[in-house]
Parts: sequence; C-alpha cells; structure tokens
Amino acid sequence: MLGYFSKVFAKSIQISTTLYATLKLMYKHLDIKLVNLHLFKNTAIPLSKTNFTMLIAIAAVAILLSVFSYQYYAFTSAKISDIASHEVKTNAQIQVHDLSQILSNKFESISALLQTLADSPAIHNNEYNRASIVINTRQQYSNQLTDFYMWLDKNGKMNWLSNINQSAYQKYKGTDLSYRPYFSVPRDTHAAYYSSLIESNDKIPRLYISYPVINMTGKGSPGIFTGVVVASIRSITLGNVLQHQLIPQFNSTVGLLDRKGTVLYSSTPSFIGNDVFGKDIQSMLSSLLPSESIDSLNNLLRSSLQGSTGSGDISAQGKTSTISYEPVSINGKYFLTLYISAPHNLASDVGLLINQQKNFSTIIVIVIAAVAFGIAFLVFLWNKRLKVTVDKRTAELKTANEQLKIHDKMQKEFINIASHEIKTPTQALLGYSELLQRHPEKIEEISQAIFRNANRLQRLTNDILDVTRIESQTLKLRKEQFDLADLISSIVEDFKNDIQKKGSNIKLLYEPKDHLILEADKGRLTQVISNLLSNAIKFSKKNGGKISIATTMQNSNDDDKKVFVSIKDDGTGIDPAIMPRLFTKFATKSEAGGTGLGLFISKSIIEAHGGRIWAENNNSDGAEAGGATFYFMLPLLPTTITKISSPTTHNFV
Repeated sequence: MLGYFSKVFAKSIQISTTLYATLKLMYKHLDIKLVNLHLFKNTAIPLSKTNFTMLIAIAAVAILLSVFSYQYYAFTSAKISDIASHEVKTNAQIQVHDLSQILSNKFESISALLQTLADSPAIHNNEYNRASIVINTRQQYSNQLTDFYMWLDKNGKMNWLSNINQSAYQKYKGTDLSYRPYFSVPRDTHAAYYSSLIESNDKIPRLYISYPVINMTGKGSPGIFTGVVVASIRSITLGNVLQHQLIPQFNSTVGLLDRKGTVLYSSTPSFIGNDVFGKDIQSMLSSLLPSESIDSLNNLLRSSLQGSTGSGDISAQGKTSTISYEPVSINGKYFLTLYISAPHNLASDVGLLINQQKNFSTIIVIVIAAVAFGIAFLVFLWNKRLKVTVDKRTAELKTANEQLKIHDKMQKEFINIASHEIKTPTQALLGYSELLQRHPEKIEEISQAIFRNANRLQRLTNDILDVTRIESQTLKLRKEQFDLADLISSIVEDFKNDIQKKGSNIKLLYEPKDHLILEADKGRLTQVISNLLSNAIKFSKKNGGKISIATTMQNSNDDDKKVFVSIKDDGTGIDPAIMPRLFTKFATKSEAGGTGLGLFISKSIIEAHGGRIWAENNNSDGAEAGGATFYFMLPLLPTTITKISSPTTHNFV
C-alpha cells in the first residue's frame, strides 16, 4: 500500500513541476507584463511576479492534492468493495451451515418419532383406535414441518392417516399404496427409507420418511414385517420453514437438491421436481445467464452433489451472487444438499457510493484552480460522509454476524444439554427393562423406576415443546376463574406426599389468608409454582430444610389489585454468575443438573398473564439467613378478595 501511494505522489509531483516550468518559461522569454496579460486584461487586479509565482505554486499544490486525493479514493473504494463482498460471502457460509444443522435436527427428530411409532404396542397389536391417537399425537409434535403421518399394513394398504376427518378416512381407508417406494423399500430391507421428491395422488410434491414395523418373534430372529409408518413433508413447506430462518437484510434465497440433482425446493416453483441438469432448467438458465456463468454454476452444483461443503460467485448482468452449499445428513448419512444464494446488494450499494465519489472527484480536478481552498474542505467532508456510511454498513454486518454466532452457540449448547438429559432416563429405562427380563419377581420395584424415568423424559419433552411455543409466539393460555390459595394448597399437599415417600424431612410452610380469585390458565400456573417449589427443594438443606410460601395483596384501587407470591428456601442461594441471566434459556451450572429451561418457561408464562417474576438471595439485605426467594406478581379480578374465616396453617413436613 505504501509503495502504491509513493507512485501516486511521484506522478502528482511530476505533473505539478511540468505545469510550473511551462508557465515560468512563458513568463521569462516572452517578457509579458502580467498586468496586460490577455488572461487578466479585463481585471483591475495587478499581478506581480511574486503573485504569479504564488498562483502557479497554489495551482501546482492544488493539482498535486487533487490527483493524490483521486487516486486515494480509487484505492479505498476498491478495498471497501472487497470488504463488503467478503462479508456477504462469509455470512452466506454461516447461514448455510446453521440451516443445514437445523434441517438435519428436524429430520432426525421426525425419524425418532417414527421409530417410536414403529415400536408402539398399539400398532404391533393392531389396536386401531389407540394407534390412531398415538399417530395423531406424534404428528402434532412435528406439524411445523410434516403434512401427515400414515400407517400401512403388510400389504401396503392404508390403516390410518392423520389430519383427516372420519368421512374422508372412510374414503381412503384400505387404499393400496404398495407400489410406492416408501412402502416397498422398508418391506424389502427392513430399514428406514428417506425418499426424494414424490408427486402424491393430489399432485403435491412431497418427501417421505418411512420405518418398517417389525414384530420380533425371538432373540436373533429377523422378525416379521407387518407394515410401515410414514411421515410426509411438503416440498413448499420445507422451503418456507428454511426461508423464514434467513436474515431478511441479506435478501438471501434457499434451494434444495437431492443426491441425484433433483430440485426439491426452489424460489422458482417450476424448477421443483426437475433435474437441475435437465433440458428444461438448463434452457431457462441460458435465457438468464451467459454461457460462462452457466458453466460455473453447473460445476459448482456437480461439486456440491459429492457431499462436500463450499461456495462460489456467479455473475450475470453486472450483478454478483454468492452461492454457498452444505450437505444435510440424517443419522450420519448424506441425504440432500442445501444452498443459500446471497446477492451482493451491500457491495453494490457501497460500489454506487464509490462511483459517485469518483465522478465528483473528477469534476473537482477540472475546476480545482478556481476552488483550490474549497476543495480541501469538501474532500474532508466527503471522506467523513463515506466513512460514516461504510462504518454503518460494517457495523450492520458485524451485528448480523455476531447474531449468527450466538445462535449457533446456543443451538450447540441446547443439543449438548438436551442430549445429556435425554440420555440419562433413556439409559435407565433400557437398564431397568433388561433387569425386568432377568428378575420378573421384582416387577413392582422396577416398574416404579421405569415410570419415574419415563416421567422425567416426558417433562424434558414438554419443556422443549414449551420453549418452542414461546419462541414461535404460539403459547396459548386457557383462562378460567379459580382461587389461587386453593391451588397453592393442593400443590403443597402433592409435594408433601412426595417428600414423605422419599423419607426427607424438609418442611413446607404455607398459611392461606385470603381467597384470591384469578382469571388465568390454571394448568400453566401449576407448572410455574411446581417448578419454583422443585428448585427450592433441590437447593434446600437436606436435613431440616424449610421452605416458606406466602401471598401478599397490593390494593392500589379496586380495579388494579395484585397478588404477590413468594417462595423462600434456606439453601445455598443463587450463584452470582447465574443471577444476571437467571430467567434465560440454559441458565444452569453443570453440577446442579437440569436443562435450565424451567425458569425461562415460568417467566414467559407469568409475563403472558400480565405479571412479573424475579428472585433475590436472602442475604442480599445483610440478613444472616441463606438461601433465595423467588417472587411473582399477578393481577386479581376486582372485588374478589375475601378473608378465609378460619385460617389453617399447612405446615407440611
């Protein structure tokens, strides 16, 4: 860079020196009286030799600065354009990586649901009513992506189809689908099948994932094939889910190809279902792109279908786009390839500003002799404006990049935590199941352990579903009027029974004073209070611990009454490192266990009711007692607070 500017400076000096020498030679040999010089004959300003020399010097310096400034702008502009293009490329690569991981996780989740269906006793025993409920429930877990679930018998005839009313079911019941590969392949291989695009009977292109239903007849036996369970995914739904994950300001688009080059999704609907190298698509591309760009695009696509990760730039009609690609795998097997096309809009915007600046600099050079001193001021002004614009765009790109990094980090944390939490009860279930086979006489004890671990797994699943509903803003409240004091009493009673079963001596203290009538979702508030009590018990002293639950009313006026609920324990308190992010996702420490989702869900539920939740350590005000206190506030219905005539202390041990 220093050598470049040295050449520019030397060239500017040479131009200025030549101009100065030419004017000086004219003055010396022609002996022109400056006052009568034709150039100034109509002015009344006498120009001395000194003034003329000064004018030449100013003009030379002005030209020197102008040429140097122009060359500097050209160099800076090229660098700015390169930086903007690099940022677009980097963000496209980050986006395609994140989306490929998201898509892979969604497919694996659907596969796991199908596996549970294939192993379901209701399906193995042909319990149609019970099986239909199980299938509908599984489909609801993945309805953001899946269209429907099917159950086909061993002959390929339909037993059940989710998301369908009874009259329509009677119409399609028994339909023969044995010719479909999502039936024939699992039947022949006894393995899961992941299809490419298949046009269904309703002319809608779909992807299918199917699992065989195998009845095991004994150890070492290959089992008997009794049918398949199938999940259907609309191509357009899959594309829309991915498109909504993209950052809007980059104007990126998404595409999907299977391993053979068939278009599974494209922003151009007519491409879907066609071979990307086929005549139809290639003909359409030839009308939009020059032959060099088509060759580059085809080479990029061929490379991507080898299961590799990469990116490339495609230019057409003066515009450049970066295409990044990454394979999507299911359970370690390459399934399809995801593409992100990111136009260089940011680079084009910066380039437009750069070209305007260059043109304006050229005009300045032409009129530099008349506005020599003004030029310096304008140059600094324009440079500052350009810097502000570039800094703003760079800041936007950095912000978007940081958001993608945070999203990727949170996703990895969630996968690690969820994997650990799921693995623990799953391994326990497998272990107890094996133990039950060896010791059937211990069925009662082992059944309780299996039930306990299954409940743990169900709670984790419900927490994950609640977080999904909260983040997608689909958490629904089923409000009803009820007495909060009665609800707390019943929850405390349940926890008392659980504590007694475990042989613990932790005390739960609650004294209801008023009838507190709320209009709220009773089930969700039960979830919040139970979660706070579970945390309090977990962190309380194991021997002689005490947990106090209290309610307090704030009567500002009859139409604005609030109830405050506090749950106080005498345990270890809240770690200062956790406190600032206590109610965010994954706010937990490894030794404490858990996914760190409970308080995040509780906060969302309370705020959805128009309330507020917070926590503090008990010794924060100088008190000697340890532990922590959690509070939440909820609005009450007007004129619904009444005293309980004979207050009873629920001192649960």
